[in-house]
Amino acid sequence: MQITLSSPPNGRVWFVMATLIIAAGVLAEFSEWHPSLMLGLNHAAQLLPELFWSCITVSGLGWAVLILVSVMSRSDLGARVVLTAFLLGGIVTHTLKPWLSLPRPGEVLPLDMLHFIGNPVINHHSMPSGHALAAMCMGTLWVCLIRAHAYPRWLEGLSWAIAATIAASRIAVGAHWPADVLVGSGLGLMVGWLAWRFPFAWPRKDAQAFPWLPVFVEALGAWAAFTFDEGMPLALTWQWLLGGLAVASLMWRIQTWWSRPTSEHAA
Repeated sequence: MQITLSSPPNGRVWFVMATLIIAAGVLAEFSEWHPSLMLGLNHAAQLLPELFWSCITVSGLGWAVLILVSVMSRSDLGARVVLTAFLLGGIVTHTLKPWLSLPRPGEVLPLDMLHFIGNPVINHHSMPSGHALAAMCMGTLWVCLIRAHAYPRWLEGLSWAIAATIAASRIAVGAHWPADVLVGSGLGLMVGWLAWRFPFAWPRKDAQAFPWLPVFVEALGAWAAFTFDEGMPLALTWQWLLGGLAVASLMWRIQTWWSRPTSEHAA
């Protein structure tokens, strides 16, 4: 099975866009109006039900992104790029958070002024938002996969809308400042571009060169979905549905793998 891969986004343009988003986040972080912006957006988000925001924010967790990108590609490409992004994004997030050690909104603003959804997140690891990073990274990889597999182009707009909503959910649940979300989003665009660009250097002759990799990625995602307590009780059913999606996908992959001719297994 051969796939004609699309070229990755233009690196210079992509990184300029990402840098501008990060710069906007830095500007917001040091502005006097940042707390009022946080409260305004947090309260405006209450127009939508808590169930919606709970499910959306869970979709930005690392294990959820592993599932949602891998299942989009019936070849091994989705698993390869999302695993690369998972590792790169984890390094970036867990390096910057403790180094910057900035307080969450709940440590700065009066708790009775913030609307929390789920278990309140209050610690000194606010910047950048890991969910926003993962969401925009996922959006980037979705768009690249849409082009690589020649899916309908209208899906690109939907991908960006979902990714942006996941990022915004961190303000809605009271866990992150707008600045955290902007910086995380910019970093996510960078990580997504790098993750998509990296596989072009991997030697492979067909799209099923690593059939075991999607099974591993989706099994890891399913295990997390069924076992982790993410502090969002309203989204528990959605969490299990994501796990079920991963299980269904990996079972399809295993069945497809074992139904291939013996000569292809040997190859």
